[in-house]
Amino acid sequence: MKQSIIFKEINKIGIITLNREKVLNAWNKEMRLKVCDIFKKIKKEQKIKAIILTGSGKKAFCAGQDLNELKDFKPKQIDSWIEEFKKVYTAIRSAEIPTISCINGVAVGSGFQLTLLTDIRVSHKDTKIGQVEINSGIVSVAGPWIIKKVLGLSTSIELSLTGKMLNGKEALDKGVIHHLTNKNNVMKLSLKIAKELSKKPQNAMRITKRRFWEVFRVGMDEAFESAKKYHRISFESGEPQQTTKKFFKK
Repeated sequence: MKQSIIFKEINKIGIITLNREKVLNAWNKEMRLKVCDIFKKIKKEQKIKAIILTGSGKKAFCAGQDLNELKDFKPKQIDSWIEEFKKVYTAIRSAEIPTISCINGVAVGSGFQLTLLTDIRVSHKDTKIGQVEINSGIVSVAGPWIIKKVLGLSTSIELSLTGKMLNGKEALDKGVIHHLTNKNNVMKLSLKIAKELSKKPQNAMRITKRRFWEVFRVGMDEAFESAKKYHRISFESGEPQQTTKKFFKK
């Protein structure tokens, strides 16, 4: 059976690859649990000095939530679903080693949010990045909170309400990504940055990262509790399920 997440190590650099190319590496429950397990192991063993996250194939980094999980979604499933994402996001943002997003293709919805949780983001001009949930009838609560934390309130409002996607140049201009390079150079540059960061003084890196986590997590519990509340209201209306089913009929 094909692994939904691939993890490998290159010279103390960990590379996590979302590996569901046929669905543009969209999240499902198995992937969320596996990513958390990988970060737990990295923290316990303390061998890895930097982490790169990327997607399999050439089309996508991560297309966000797998809509197959949502087409028959029940409101009673909301709490555990949101908690899974909270654990993934916590694992990534609280890591005390540098994290890099190698954005090889589309990064939207929770895939976009995933990139914002990493320290450094690398991509190319042809990628598409955005907070697109509203286009699928899915309410945005935790996502806009993350966007606001990283990019500011105005950008969060614009991207969340319009559901528009940014190309690489637009993403660079808005501060969504830090480095824009050629499509075939994204992983090479990500590895170069990871290597450079992995050689920084380890104690200073760990403590600095710990402080960034303390700053970031303020308001996080409230944001995710609100996400449960408003997603429940949304799914009880039936709109996300109906919109999702229409999507599959296209």
